[in-house]
Amino acid sequence: MTNILNDTEAWGLLLGAVTPWATALVQQPHWAKPVRAVVGAVASGVVGIITVLARGDIAHAQTALTTVALAVVASKTFYDGLWQHAGAGVLERATAPDRRSAR
Repeated sequence: MTNILNDTEAWGLLLGAVTPWATALVQQPHWAKPVRAVVGAVASGVVGIITVLARGDIAHAQTALTTVALAVVASKTFYDGLWQHAGAGVLERATAPDRRSAR
C-alpha cells in the first residue's frame, strides 16, 4: 500500500485546496474580478511549484506539470465550492486596509 504523503501530486492537491485561505490574506475586496482571478491563479501555481521543488521532483516533467495543474484546479474548485461561502470574504475584509482613513 502506497503512503499518500509520499505522492507529490497528492501534496499538490491538498495544498491547492487550502491555498484560497492563504490567498484571502492578500486579496482585497475592492480589486476587480479579473485581478483577483490572476492573483489566485498565480498563487496556486507558485504553491504547486514550491511543492514540486520541496519534494525534489523537478526533474520529472510530467509529475511537475501534474502537481502544478492539480494545485491550480483544486484551488479554484475549492474556492468556488467551499471557501467562498465559508469565510474567505470575511478574511479578505478583515485584512484589507481601511480605505476611508486613507483619504
